[in-house]
Amino acid sequence: MSDTDIRCSRTRHLGSLFLLVVSAATTTGCASRAVPFDQLDQASVTIYKLQAQQPQAQPVQPQPGQPLIPGLPPELTQLGQAALQQLQAQGLLPPGVTIPGLPGAQPPVPVQPQLPLYRGQWAIADQRPVMDEALKEKLLDLFGDAESFNEQRGNCFFPGMAISFQSQQFPEPVDVVVSLSCNQAVGYGFQWPHPQSGFTAASHQTLTNVYQSQFGPVPPGA
Repeated sequence: MSDTDIRCSRTRHLGSLFLLVVSAATTTGCASRAVPFDQLDQASVTIYKLQAQQPQAQPVQPQPGQPLIPGLPPELTQLGQAALQQLQAQGLLPPGVTIPGLPGAQPPVPVQPQLPLYRGQWAIADQRPVMDEALKEKLLDLFGDAESFNEQRGNCFFPGMAISFQSQQFPEPVDVVVSLSCNQAVGYGFQWPHPQSGFTAASHQTLTNVYQSQFGPVPPGA
């Protein structure tokens, strides 16, 4: 083999290697995530089930002349009240004791458990840590890709789920709050990196599947 053939062979080899490197770099660039999702591979992830705060039930105050027990004749109500007063007068009942259903008795106030609030706005009905690395990668890929979003978002925001990424690299959690019913996401703790925030059909289905895998069927308005 001549010196010219050797040089040509080396040139062809280097050219092929260069094309391979360029191809690999281009492929990696297409699959890269937007900030901050490109820096959250080691983050811990928690998925929250959110719901609107439920107003506390107010006790129903009886109207004057209205029996507290539906269907109870007024004369029986009066007899019961007279019997109560007589027992208290004889010292058999301490003053101030009331009997449910008679005038003066206060109906019991239902006690509703107070749910913790997510970012002081929405009640946290449930929460699950993400232990599946494949699920975490799927979420990072979805939120980090501009092609996961479009302009088809609703003019409302009723969040049913929040995905929180906690990393030592960031002073506060990187949170994405999801409203499936309004077809959009809102970011907290970072600047939204994409031009749009409405979900594509594929993204909406992926997040619906995530919700169902963690909390069951998606309720209306979530």
